[in-house]
Amino acid sequence: MSNVSKLILSALMLGFSCLATGADATARDVVDKLDNVLIEVMKGAKAYGYQGRVDVLTPVVLETHDFESIAKLAVGRYWKDLTDEEKSQLQQKLADYSIATYAAQFDSYAGEAFKYESEDAAKSGRILVRYTLTSSSEAPHKFEYMLNQANGQWRIINIIVDGISDLALKRAQYESIIEHEGFPKLLDKLSEKIADYAKSRAQSS
Repeated sequence: MSNVSKLILSALMLGFSCLATGADATARDVVDKLDNVLIEVMKGAKAYGYQGRVDVLTPVVLETHDFESIAKLAVGRYWKDLTDEEKSQLQQKLADYSIATYAAQFDSYAGEAFKYESEDAAKSGRILVRYTLTSSSEAPHKFEYMLNQANGQWRIINIIVDGISDLALKRAQYESIIEHEGFPKLLDKLSEKIADYAKSRAQSS
């Protein structure tokens, strides 16, 4: 087994298995599980490489996010026009894109740490959980995680960083692409971005 494989296996078996994300998990538990794996891949970024970070992130991102709700909200009024197959394709593509984005952006470590701040009930039974990301090299960043209930479990549907909503950006972009170029083009653009991340980060690893 390669050193990278050992690192990935260690992270999956030891680093995160103790953090509950089942039916008894609170919204904070779910966010903590994601934040902990992000810090882990940052600390081991160079040893993991881009693909190693993807491998470690994949099960945690899939477990902590509600990609059905994310997909539905991201395409807004166009969701009702999609076939079941297209909805499934979009959910999978958004999951792959989210994992690739995390792996590409959390690619180095400079003493970063997530600090829990507070949480509040939001509309439609959702919860907003707030954290601060501190670093030895940058000013603190505010992270706000919006979670809803998916099959009785808390799952992330949006992340707001320093007041900028990821879901709002997605919706503005995706609705425009569907309106002017069609749904298949949206999938193509997401695939291209995933490939770009893999190519550029692999070259820099």
